[in-house]
This record gives sequence, C-alpha cells and structure tokens, in this order.
Amino acid sequence: MNSRQSLLIIIGAIACLVSGIFIDIFFALGVAVIVGTLYMMLWIMQDAAFLPHVVCTLSEDAKSVIVRNIGTAPARKIHVALVPLDIEFDLKEIQPDEEEIFTLEKMITQAKVVVRYTSAESDQIIENSYPISSVDEGAYDPLKPMFPIFGWKKRL
Repeated sequence: MNSRQSLLIIIGAIACLVSGIFIDIFFALGVAVIVGTLYMMLWIMQDAAFLPHVVCTLSEDAKSVIVRNIGTAPARKIHVALVPLDIEFDLKEIQPDEEEIFTLEKMITQAKVVVRYTSAESDQIIENSYPISSVDEGAYDPLKPMFPIFGWKKRL
C-alpha cells in the first residue's frame, strides 16, 4: 500500500480507539468493521493491480484472430499458437485495452488458441488457452460465470 492508503487506515484505527474510549463501545465496533473492510478492499485492489490478461477471439469473417489485452498492465513477448492448424505468430507488446489483429490465409471453423506472454514487471510466463469457433458463440464472454449456475445460456 502506498503512504496515503496506510495513513487512511491509521487514522481509521485511531478514530476507532478514540470512539471506543470516549463515545461508545458499539460505535467503536462499527468503526472497526468499516476500517477492516476498507483495509481488505485496499489489500485486494493492490493484489489485482498491474496484471496483464490476453484473450483471443475470432473475427466475424473467420479470417483473422483478434488478440486483446483486457488486463491492467502491458503484456510483452506474446506468442500465439493455433493448435490443430499449426499456425504460430509473435507480438512484441500490447498495452491494456488494446488489440492486435492477425490476418489468416483462409477461413477457419474451429481451433484452440494457446497464448503465452509475460508481464511488464516480471519474466514469469503466463499461459492461457481458448477455444475459438466461427459457428459457435465467441469463447470470450466477460459476463460468463466461472461456475455455470441456473443453466447459463441453455441452448434449445
């Protein structure tokens, strides 16, 4: 946490102690819950900051692969492989919320994309794989839950 966030937590803890001594213990417990929640929120926010996340989708005409960085940090040394088609290409860097388009020689119906990349801060290799298809719905859906609940988009 940076100094402003630490100062906010310290001021909240002092307010909790002062309200516990001079006002009411139950009010102090309420302040402690708020300060604790604020601390957890800042801790989780710091843990999730500056992470790249590269996803690949197939364009509408099925003649190009769209490589998109939906993370919060630049992705570097990106290597994309279309598994059954034996097509591989490399990208140098993609900034957050940017995309690169790689044009293919012919249309594809289905493939699996394996993406390897590193973050700007470390050389640790991150690897993701996505199925892409021109006949099914797109593989990347930001609203899709991690665990399918309540028959998520059942097909009739």
